[in-house]
Amino acid sequence: MPSAIPNFHHNEIADQGFTIVRGFLTPEEIAKYRSASEKLVQYARDGHWPHVRTRGKQFPPWPENFSPDIWGISGLLNPDLGELSVPFQECYSSDKLLAIAQDILQTDKDHLSMELFNMLINPLTDFDLDWHRDYIKPEVTPEEEAEQLLLDPYAGTQFNLPLTEDSCLIVIPGSHRRIRTAEEREKTSNENRKEFITGQITVDLHPGDVVFYNSNILHRASYSAKNTRLTLHGSYGHIDHGKTRAKGVLQHGVAEWLPRFHPQNENLKLLRSKLEVLANEFKDKDLGYSLEG
Repeated sequence: MPSAIPNFHHNEIADQGFTIVRGFLTPEEIAKYRSASEKLVQYARDGHWPHVRTRGKQFPPWPENFSPDIWGISGLLNPDLGELSVPFQECYSSDKLLAIAQDILQTDKDHLSMELFNMLINPLTDFDLDWHRDYIKPEVTPEEEAEQLLLDPYAGTQFNLPLTEDSCLIVIPGSHRRIRTAEEREKTSNENRKEFITGQITVDLHPGDVVFYNSNILHRASYSAKNTRLTLHGSYGHIDHGKTRAKGVLQHGVAEWLPRFHPQNENLKLLRSKLEVLANEFKDKDLGYSLEG
């Protein structure tokens, strides 16, 4: 890899499974993106946007919007949002976000691919997500788990960028590097899947902080209806490892609207072109879903 690429965030994720940048956004950026997010949340809660994460269901496919009680909004870059999407295009393709992705994946901008950009919000009634790894099912054997943990750990990276106080994300540091302990296997596979696990921490974020994390760290989330949550949630891929990421990305339906998507800036045009190659490679193939529930 080119020696000029910093590796602080890469090394921190390699060790802990996540890396936090405090005060990543300026106050002006926080205000701008918060205003855009509040408009979109109202638009979705009013039933005008079908691509939402319905309270009570954790993973895709989600039903089309039928209730304002939602915990997420998908497709912030979807052209069907029209002008509502413009601020999110700017945010997702910002040089400073891409710089962290380049550090983590140890590559240059030309090798980054657009993936997903969504929003995580507070539901109208409390809701907790189960313990999970994003790409490894909890039912796998220890041998399968060990094998899958070694499969392309830097094929992509994902982030949470809150615009309000956010203490929803719960992780077990270092768990992305090893198979589950007996306690972890039990509590990620039983009927509850939300119990306290030894070593867990809550990732406390302030408006404008950002956390990037390895998708295979053991994590879950706790959503409080009373605390406003406006957290931008996105990911980037490494073009040399697209096959590893294909199911997790394309299961969200991005390939359907990608041909109609016309980016507003050069960074996003570059990122979009890389995702288009991946989408075309798997065109008309049913990849299924990474997880169930």
